[in-house]
Amino acid sequence: MKKLVHLREKCLECAGCVGICPKMALDMYGLDLQINHENCSKCGLCVKACPAGALKISENENA
Repeated sequence: MKKLVHLREKCLECAGCVGICPKMALDMYGLDLQINHENCSKCGLCVKACPAGALKISENENA
């Protein structure tokens, strides 16, 4: 099962991914990105929007 993964060490905390998500599955709490996996459709728009490559769609649910 696919899962959206946030690579915190690469994140610039720019929140560009938050506004582009059509399912509103992403939110910033302070400088911490939160993913609502139940809402995420794994469309990849946030992955493409991230300038730092801090998001990826993993084929491994436990990644």
